[in-house]
Amino acid sequence: MKTLNLVIAVISFVFAVKPGNAQNNNYRSLFQKATTEKHNADLRFYGGLAHQHQDYFNQAFSLQGVEAGLILKDHLFLGIFGSAFVSNLKVEIENNPIYILMNQVGFSGGYLRKSSNLFHAGVVLNAGYFSLAGDDAAMPLFRIAEHEISISGLVLSPQVFGEVNVTNWMKFRTGLAYNFYSFGNNLQVSESDIGNISINFGFLFGKFN
Repeated sequence: MKTLNLVIAVISFVFAVKPGNAQNNNYRSLFQKATTEKHNADLRFYGGLAHQHQDYFNQAFSLQGVEAGLILKDHLFLGIFGSAFVSNLKVEIENNPIYILMNQVGFSGGYLRKSSNLFHAGVVLNAGYFSLAGDDAAMPLFRIAEHEISISGLVLSPQVFGEVNVTNWMKFRTGLAYNFYSFGNNLQVSESDIGNISINFGFLFGKFN
């Protein structure tokens, strides 16, 4: 609960700070000279690669994913995301070895503050659907079959992050999120087994200036 309160407080702070004047932005990046744009573009497309690293069943593991969407007025963005385990996670449940696969897909929305600055901050909320499968033997990534453990439900992930403008067309993002999972009663897996703090990072691509 303390973690959730901290995330909410940070998100509220970022939203409370008014963005700077958008009429004359001096766009800065690591590997290109600063350029000046007279007006922010109303609409920009972006795509990206993402990595979510956290503890599942008290073991460190990662989701790999992609995202894509629209940036509005250089401050608000809306998109879709998808992510999955790219290998089996071996855990012990009730003293039995179990191999786990998980994936999730959904929508994202967020806010960027002063995105033309070399370093800037933002918040994002991912919300969607997840599924988890478990068997007593390693599973192919795309096997469609019944599993010993089969769970699906909702995932909600508020995140605060920082971004670096690497070039005019690439950004690096890193952030801290808390991932809430909600699903029906299951005797082998609880929400606390997979819900946790995560460290996220990735690269975004688009015409940012």
